[in-house]
Amino acid sequence: MAGPEATRSKIVEAAADLFTRCGVRAVGINEIWRAAEVAKSTLYQHFRSKDDLVEAVLRQRNDEWCARLRTLAETRRTPADRLLAVFDLLTEEFADPAYRGNDLVNVAAEYPDPDHPVRAAVRDHKREILHYLTGLASAAGLASPERAAATVLMLADGAACTRIGLGDTEAARTARTAAARLLPTGPAGGSAP
Repeated sequence: MAGPEATRSKIVEAAADLFTRCGVRAVGINEIWRAAEVAKSTLYQHFRSKDDLVEAVLRQRNDEWCARLRTLAETRRTPADRLLAVFDLLTEEFADPAYRGNDLVNVAAEYPDPDHPVRAAVRDHKREILHYLTGLASAAGLASPERAAATVLMLADGAACTRIGLGDTEAARTARTAAARLLPTGPAGGSAP
């Protein structure tokens, strides 16, 4: 018999799959507990509401995505390439014909209230990435690590929008090239890495 953590994970995975394919608002609780193959009461033992489940899905997706980014960045030889690894991760994702965008950003559009816990989870995701990129920019010796990280994040988000909006599977590579040209190096902001 599965323990509480295994059951919780099963529910989160089933919900994540449905949310990715259909959108959060289009998926009802009944679909989730059926897909997870648990009783409705079991779902509610783990999550008080659908919004609590959505938040749990987003936090799990954040952890997974950030772990993938860290793992990929660690394989890069130079500090500048570690910073630009976010584009390499996106290039991998964009190659998937089923790519529908970042789950966290997609869900944010369904929750207009900026104070909602789901929106807080999305903000936390972006802040975690920004914090990590700032550390990488600092390690790369960039003059303004915060600005460099913000530039990389904006270009990465723009690439994702371009992939979705135009179907451009090369958008991450284009954004990587732009980031490499834009990032200031050295104390006076000299040339790009």
